Amino acid sequence: MSANLCIKPIYKLLDENFYIPRYQRGYRWGKQEITELLNDLREYCELISDRENKVSKFYCLQPVVVKEKEWLKDNETIKCWEVIDGQQRLTTLFLILNYLEPLRKSVTFKHIVNKEKVYSLFFETREDSEDFFERKLFKNGINEDNVDYFHISNAYAIISNWFDENGSNYEILNTLLKEEYNVSVIWYEAIDELAINNSEKSSIELFTRLNEGKIALTDAELIKALLLQSDLYKGADIKYVKQRLFEIANEWDIIEAHLQDDKLWLFINDAGPIPSSRIDYIFSLLADEWNEYGNEKLVSYVLENGERVKPKHFEFIVFDKFLSTLRLNHPNEDALFAVNTIWQKVKNIFTTIHNWYNDHTLYHYVGYLFATERNKQKLVLELMQSTDDKDVFLQNLKKKIGNKIRISKKDKETDVVKTLNQLAYGSDNNEIINILLLFNIEAIIHYKKENARFPFHLYKKEKITSIEHIHPQNPEEINTDDSRAIEWMDSHIQSLNMLKNSMSIDPTELPKIDSFLNDLENLGKAYDKDKFTHLYSQIVDFYNTITDFKESEVHTLYNLALVDKDTNSKLNNSFFDIKRDLLKSNVLQRYIPICTERAFGKYYTAIPKNLLFWSDEDRKDYFLAIERVYKSFVH
Repeated sequence: MSANLCIKPIYKLLDENFYIPRYQRGYRWGKQEITELLNDLREYCELISDRENKVSKFYCLQPVVVKEKEWLKDNETIKCWEVIDGQQRLTTLFLILNYLEPLRKSVTFKHIVNKEKVYSLFFETREDSEDFFERKLFKNGINEDNVDYFHISNAYAIISNWFDENGSNYEILNTLLKEEYNVSVIWYEAIDELAINNSEKSSIELFTRLNEGKIALTDAELIKALLLQSDLYKGADIKYVKQRLFEIANEWDIIEAHLQDDKLWLFINDAGPIPSSRIDYIFSLLADEWNEYGNEKLVSYVLENGERVKPKHFEFIVFDKFLSTLRLNHPNEDALFAVNTIWQKVKNIFTTIHNWYNDHTLYHYVGYLFATERNKQKLVLELMQSTDDKDVFLQNLKKKIGNKIRISKKDKETDVVKTLNQLAYGSDNNEIINILLLFNIEAIIHYKKENARFPFHLYKKEKITSIEHIHPQNPEEINTDDSRAIEWMDSHIQSLNMLKNSMSIDPTELPKIDSFLNDLENLGKAYDKDKFTHLYSQIVDFYNTITDFKESEVHTLYNLALVDKDTNSKLNNSFFDIKRDLLKSNVLQRYIPICTERAFGKYYTAIPKNLLFWSDEDRKDYFLAIERVYKSFVH
């Protein structure tokens, strides 16, 4: 992408032809946007007149995305640029340049002496738009022929009024068109994206993907284009400047490479859409802080569908203004003071995150908070502001975790806050998942195996947030798909035979087991959905009886563990011993949380007596282990 990205001065756009396709919305800039642009241009003019050695050599506008296009006019092929994004800025600049055109004719710019006219615009939706622009009909008062011409002529009137009130005609013209200390755009030429050709379909696809954020025109790339411009520094030691910017570029690539590692990235982020340039994450954290620099916001929010939201490329715009403000406020500092200040902030954030990631205990506790907190940006900024003392920081983390898992829900019948053993599957799933996740993380922290780490990347990628009943529940509905039901019957015939031959089974129960085996074999020969559902329910009730399983315990932490969604489906209401074998074989090759493995291996039971089912003793010892972890955080 970088090969298609450059900083292009406005004077290089003169004599070009721009084609605005019909899939674009029409020109809609009003007084606020136009006035803000003109005020920014005037401010830049003032800055370069006083502090030329400390100000960027260009005032940079937001990106313009284009692709090459040709169209026929009077049997002549016209080469032009199809505007995918940025037509509002291009049209406004066109109007400003046209307002200043009489002045331009009286001023000589040697580098553009052969460029006779402002660039041309053609709106596909308006066949007469070429005539409208060439004859400058927008100067003849408000044009109400159509909505586009209305907004364009209104914009010209706003521009005219602004210059009448503020002057600065020559200064702004000079800044727009001179070789240095000028106005530029970030120019992105879509050449190879999606194997783009001249077809309308490919342009619309590019436009759609750009607006959906699927094209790698990221704020980070735009920031990098500004940050590493060595030709901005007039009068500075150019050798030093180039060397330092080379170092920053190298450090940038190292940080990006680290963030491209999913283990690190998913330690602090969810497994949603991932930006192509992940260092964007750091700039998004800094943008809000930078935007509050001084007495008022550097960048205002925009109104969209009745709500005030951040404008497109918010991070880039804030960076650009913050960089300029730093240079202005520190005129006597080193030429790269502003760049170094900003870059140090970027490195500080990355170093902090990297240190959390590499510290065994901090990795697990910070990772837990990121895995359970919705507002991750707020969380990371809070953690960044914490004390540098590791012991104090660790205590603060544990306090946050305690607050996260502390039960606050009340029992509907008693209106009293629930206890740990009252949390129930269905109504309290979020609380259960958070507690079981912490249970697993604590087990990993204290696991004696060297370098054992909880894989947050797999937890998020594989969505290990499904709650599995260790002993099967008896749901009102069970998956009775023929093939799955027959598979269930085959495996449970083996399970019942093992139970029948077990030393722990009461001999008086043997006839009932034989009856179940007979019914399963017959049903396997002639499957019937209703008969299967009825038989399944009978077998579950039988297991509940021999394990003394109370209905009130089935949906509580005595009987719940974490697995991923697909594994949960694979276990499919099987009995304890079948689930254990399925987890052990792990045919789906998914991550099985350590405490889930331990539960089915009866790790928590002091003296396991039977491996075929989840006994009363197993349940109590398992719950006590969860309770110990809970109480170590909630005091």
